[in-house]
Amino acid sequence: MLDHILGKPSASVRRAQVLLTVAVTVLLVRRKRAPWGLRWIARWTARRLAHGRRVSLWKAALGWSTALYVIRHMDDLLGLNAPEPLREYYSRSFYRATWIFTALDAGFWTAMSVRPKALRDILSLVFTLYYLVYTDRGVEKVRKVRALVTIDHLRVSWNKGVDNPALRLVRWMHSRPLTVHRRVTVALDSPGLAPVECHVMYAGAEADFARCRRVVLNFPGGGFVSMGPACHSDYLSAWAERTQAVVVSVDYAKAPEYPYPYAIDQCYALYRRLVLSGGKCVGLGDSAGAQQPLRIVMAGDSAGGNITASVMFRILEAPDRLPHPQGIVFIYGNFNVDIRAWMTADETRTLLGAPASVPLDSKASHESLASLVGMRDHMHHESPLAVTNADDGYHNIAANAKPRPLYLDDRVRVARRRPLDPSMVQTQIQDQITAATPSSAVGYVPLAMTSTFTYFNDRILSPEMMRAMIIMYIGPNTRPDFRSDYYLSPLVAPDRLLELFPPVYFMCGEKDPMVDETVLFAARIRSAKQKRGASDGSSHGTRPTVTNATTAASSSAQFYIGSTDVSEDEDAGGSHSQNQQYLPRSLRMSGLQQQQQRRKKQQEQHYNRASHSSAIRVKLVAGMSHGFMQMYALLPESKRVANLLGDWLDELLLHGHRVAENPANTLPAGHYGLEEVSAADMVHRRGHGLADPLS
Repeated sequence: MLDHILGKPSASVRRAQVLLTVAVTVLLVRRKRAPWGLRWIARWTARRLAHGRRVSLWKAALGWSTALYVIRHMDDLLGLNAPEPLREYYSRSFYRATWIFTALDAGFWTAMSVRPKALRDILSLVFTLYYLVYTDRGVEKVRKVRALVTIDHLRVSWNKGVDNPALRLVRWMHSRPLTVHRRVTVALDSPGLAPVECHVMYAGAEADFARCRRVVLNFPGGGFVSMGPACHSDYLSAWAERTQAVVVSVDYAKAPEYPYPYAIDQCYALYRRLVLSGGKCVGLGDSAGAQQPLRIVMAGDSAGGNITASVMFRILEAPDRLPHPQGIVFIYGNFNVDIRAWMTADETRTLLGAPASVPLDSKASHESLASLVGMRDHMHHESPLAVTNADDGYHNIAANAKPRPLYLDDRVRVARRRPLDPSMVQTQIQDQITAATPSSAVGYVPLAMTSTFTYFNDRILSPEMMRAMIIMYIGPNTRPDFRSDYYLSPLVAPDRLLELFPPVYFMCGEKDPMVDETVLFAARIRSAKQKRGASDGSSHGTRPTVTNATTAASSSAQFYIGSTDVSEDEDAGGSHSQNQQYLPRSLRMSGLQQQQQRRKKQQEQHYNRASHSSAIRVKLVAGMSHGFMQMYALLPESKRVANLLGDWLDELLLHGHRVAENPANTLPAGHYGLEEVSAADMVHRRGHGLADPLS
């Protein structure tokens, strides 16, 4: 329990906890008088047992229980414990939050069959406290339930923040005050679709509500099966206060009662009704402002991100040509339901953002990608399933006398090189000269697992839960083609649709099982827009973008933004010079100002040639996994993320499509739409150059 409170699993902490328990027991047993909590036992035994005993019964019971506790933790005392797979996964605060959420799930699942509801609500909290103390039992309980999870288990787990009065009070205490918070049932024009309930929130003056023309249309997540707007009310209220816009959160129909694509049809019909009515269907519009069109930004998290993207596809393909939203914000969206273990070579190239100009097997290739390959190079770890060398775990065991871990690539004795076709080499050189995007070739492409399998042990979103949700969402009457049905997997959508997307902002956790989907979907949208811009430029006689060796190398190696931040789980005393020794030469501080000036000039030239490119932002939050917005009351970083998302929404509502025309809001070509972050910070964080500490 102590290592969970500290936020980092550690065998040393558990050893200290056992020794501390033994020391406290010895001090209590040496006392002649029973401690305050055990005096009633001493009085009870004194009245019933003969006098003159040399050892009191309470001392014997305390000593026996302590002996059992020591035996159970003997491996920790002797340094024979197993490695900690989650030691370097999460930040301290996120690990603490997952500990509490695991105990809540175990407690609520234990009491879910209790009747009546009032007793069930009380026992759920009692069992939660038990699993907070006995953490291993809570983890084992959750593991067994998830192995055969049902729709009832998922809904009990994810709706507990609304169904339980105590947790509902906590959510209310962390919500922002609203002047308007009502539920509105909207009748839909499409036949066969039931009316949909919307939660309407507004934090401005109540008299200005009807005249407001700024709308945040939110499709909340919940694995397609649960969690309506009430489960997201805390951070939605923060959005309403931050943007001074009307937040409309849609309680769309859930699977398995309403399988795919019912929720998509329902959400699109609501968007259509909202636009055509000018907001009157949710109470907006009056004589002064009814003629002004609505400015709508769509937002969705997790499964809601999947539905948001699908609604955008319906808007683009609909024959009635509805006005497009001003922008879209995705929060750890689920963009691919095809659960695969291995990434293709093209997906790995895109994820790493490798420069096209680096030749195969060159020294420059390995140096420029040293900080990017990181967790994707499974051979450069002691365990092939490790994410980084820091969490291999075995060298942290006290009984392990190995001076240095022997990585897998150190053990290889024979390697077969695939012979290169001279014609392919010539074609590759030609592609490097004429490439329109920097992803046409890569020097080193490791065999990489998808993030779904890389973070197989995730404590929030397990593979069993993902499989169950997808099966229930698809339903019994559909056998889709996962590689072509883009309404089910937006990641496989054609370029003709992606190129028409408005400005899109992405937020995801660095350790999220869906982080690959976020990065790849952002890259696909950006690539589609670049292709369209290159085609438009060619038709107007404009020279397409050319990526040469200098541009590609500098853009791939440039990650500094000025300072390196230190988080709670890092060494606060580390200096820049100490961090620099772990960086490749291309990422060190020497010549930084000149590189920044050169990059700025390249960006200006790129923006002058490619004003067509819409803004694509991706922010990966370091040390976090899935669902951090549901931890709003427990995780301080969630409040900062909510404020940042509110700023994004406000920016899109204010500028809309004009965001793309501002070079400050568009991202350089070399990063595939990824925001620049400090390489020193990311290498120190065991990442691969993408995560952002939310400074």
